[in-house]
Amino acid sequence: PALSPLASLRYLLAILVAATSFVLGFVYFGRVAKSGVEAIGRNPLAGKTIQVGVFLNLVLTAGIMSGGLLLAYIILII
Repeated sequence: PALSPLASLRYLLAILVAATSFVLGFVYFGRVAKSGVEAIGRNPLAGKTIQVGVFLNLVLTAGIMSGGLLLAYIILII
């Protein structure tokens, strides 16, 4: 059986939100990781501090992705 137009729109919107959050998360983390590697290369003595910053950005990226998945889930259940 075919879905109603409103249900189809909800599924499409949930897919769009989830995909956007993953793309934004990966792009953001890719930039941060790249700049972190460059920074360690320029200043090896600050390596520990830079690694902590990259780890915090990894946590932020995971938060962005999980927030997008949560929002997509909310779209589907409401």
